[in-house]
Amino acid sequence: MTRKFKIALLSFVLANICFSTPVHAYIDPATTTYIIQIVTALIITLGVTIGVFFTRVRLSIVELYVRFSEFFIRLFSKRRDKDGKSSRTSVAERSAITEDLSFRRRFFSAICVSIAFAFTFIVFGIYELYMLNIESFNFPLNLLFPYVLLLGASVAILLTIVLVLFRGRLFTALISLVFGILLAGYIQGNFLNRGLGILTGDQIDWSTQARSFLGNTLIWFAIVSIPFLLKALKKKVWSVTIKTVSCLLVIVQIVSMFAIYSSELLTPKPSNRYLSMKEINEIAKEKNIIIFTIDRLDNTYIRTIRKGDPNFFDRLDGFTQFTNNMSLYSQTFPSVANMFTGELHLFDRPQREYLKKTWTESTFIPKLRSQQYASYFYMEPGYTFRDASDLEHIADNVVENEIRISTRDALMQFVRLSAFRYGPLFAKPFCWTSTDRFGRLVQLESIEEYPPYLTDDLQYYEQLKRNRISIGDHEMKFAYIHLHGSHTPYVMNEKAEPAAPGTSSAIIQTKGCFHIVYEYLDQLKQLGMYENSTIIILGDHGARKNDTKPLEHAIVTALFVKPSGKAGTPLALNSAPVSTDHFRPFIYSEAGIPHEELGKTYFEVSEDSDDVRYLYHRLIKTTDSPSRLLIYKINGDANQFGNWELIEDRVIDY
Repeated sequence: MTRKFKIALLSFVLANICFSTPVHAYIDPATTTYIIQIVTALIITLGVTIGVFFTRVRLSIVELYVRFSEFFIRLFSKRRDKDGKSSRTSVAERSAITEDLSFRRRFFSAICVSIAFAFTFIVFGIYELYMLNIESFNFPLNLLFPYVLLLGASVAILLTIVLVLFRGRLFTALISLVFGILLAGYIQGNFLNRGLGILTGDQIDWSTQARSFLGNTLIWFAIVSIPFLLKALKKKVWSVTIKTVSCLLVIVQIVSMFAIYSSELLTPKPSNRYLSMKEINEIAKEKNIIIFTIDRLDNTYIRTIRKGDPNFFDRLDGFTQFTNNMSLYSQTFPSVANMFTGELHLFDRPQREYLKKTWTESTFIPKLRSQQYASYFYMEPGYTFRDASDLEHIADNVVENEIRISTRDALMQFVRLSAFRYGPLFAKPFCWTSTDRFGRLVQLESIEEYPPYLTDDLQYYEQLKRNRISIGDHEMKFAYIHLHGSHTPYVMNEKAEPAAPGTSSAIIQTKGCFHIVYEYLDQLKQLGMYENSTIIILGDHGARKNDTKPLEHAIVTALFVKPSGKAGTPLALNSAPVSTDHFRPFIYSEAGIPHEELGKTYFEVSEDSDDVRYLYHRLIKTTDSPSRLLIYKINGDANQFGNWELIEDRVIDY
């Protein structure tokens, strides 16, 4: 290795280690300086390339003139070699010969590029996405990674075979194209992804990226053109470049893999426990407290539904709608955990650490269980909890089983995710994937009796109609059921039936969720257990526009409450300034447990109260801004954004 090559290799490795950042499942936002640097480098490279190209053209014209002169001289002098052929091979013949590389040279170039291509987009891409977002996945990587290696090797071998089948100019064109895509994808994944968010299940508003489509496409065209220009200018430089850079990329990424792994050695692996559907349709003989969380149930959705159908909520007899209710957070994490534990999270520690501590140390549910309440939690891991073993002391539906995953589906989803990260901006809509697809990769042995609970509203509704609610052996029961709700993707119509793509919406799907809840309530009434049941229907948070900008409108979480003993009365409206802080006192009050230490219940807050509430809104990192926590103070009616005051804007730097 030459000195210059060693310096280049060392610099490349160090740069990738130093600037490697979490990809947040979709992308890793770089800083603006990275973009400036890459664009500047492209401009300089293209400028130099164009300059060299025109110099080469001028020299070629001079060379062509000299050769024509030589031809006429030979023609008139009739000088021939011994074989009767021209002393020089024609330009066309010589060009054809130089283009047709030997099999050995084609194979070596093809295998270098193919390995780099497969390693970058499959092996390293999937590995990095998992390791830097390990909190988002509920299965260990060792269940999948052998198949990732096998897939990567298969792609590399197949691509090599395809490339070496071609010869001459076609071979050089194809390998230049593959290398150009490799280079452009690597730059895209590390430097050019801007403001695409994190893996939350939200569809991306591609209209906000419309201006970037053209610019990103031009950058891709410029990068992909580089190997073709190198080939036109200097074939030897082209050959050395594609092989050297391909090897460098693989080496750099291998080093990065070791660096990432060493930093995650102490990351706890998920246990073989999960929250099952055990007794999901059973209720207690005497007392029931039932909580339905409709994910992202915003108060504006309720107003819109009521405006279109004033009688839609009439079936909620005995309920009170609190029209001025606030969640403390704007996302599922940490809203659900905070609602049950009261543990505040200021995004100053890792998600897994907060969830483990808050669930294992909270006394709220254990105290409820001490009053002979059985407690069941039907929710998926990820944003609500990390490991079901943390809930063993509070959830009677925790089941232990061997974990396996659907290998084919897992590979498909991770390849899509990797393609989303490395692909050009115009191709990303076709590679988008959602959170729930990863949550459903986990399969468990012998799950016929107690399958895991999934936030699949269609599936839940079908089993509810099929199995129906029955009275079990418990005297008292607390049940929390988390529905996918008003959250994207929209897959359900108003009657809780599958909807064709593009035919549903937040409003339609919300009505479908209430259709499911109404079915549950009707079955309770048929059993004669409706009146004596405490039932809450609420959102875990309201609907925000995005996770990268400060709020531009109020986000108020819908809340419907039916205390035990209420039935047969019309739905009442209450504008008291309440929040999730009043959830725990109300539950204790309904269970007959003193609640004064926890504060007031929903019904103990007067409508003319001037209680101050807060909302903690996390902004994710972008190219222009670090991750931030915005704290809003709400005084009065939360539906009026004029009553919202931003009191703190802090950088999240843990």
